[in-house]
Amino acid sequence: MPHSPPTWLPIAVGLVAWLILSPSAAAADGNPKTGREIYDKHCVACHGKTGKGIGTLPDLSDPKTLAARTDAQLFDKITNGGRGSGMPAWGRVLSEQQRWDVLAYMKTLAR
Repeated sequence: MPHSPPTWLPIAVGLVAWLILSPSAAAADGNPKTGREIYDKHCVACHGKTGKGIGTLPDLSDPKTLAARTDAQLFDKITNGGRGSGMPAWGRVLSEQQRWDVLAYMKTLAR
């Protein structure tokens, strides 16, 4: 008699797919126009108007910089900041939607 897959397998596969795809879906929901307003208010002092960065900060206008990280990783950096990097945590300052909006705007800088 052939073995059938465990009954939990479809649930596990669905959960993994959701975890992988949901950050991208949320970033796609970010509004770059609103994100630009937030970026101009909170981010431009360090990252510059065009995203080139000041000093040793990463060049957000370089597509390779953003391509090196997933949306989830970038969102995490915006939310929690970077230890030792000088990047502040914005999770308590900006709403979740505002952080996705900033990420959506950041992606326009790298085009």
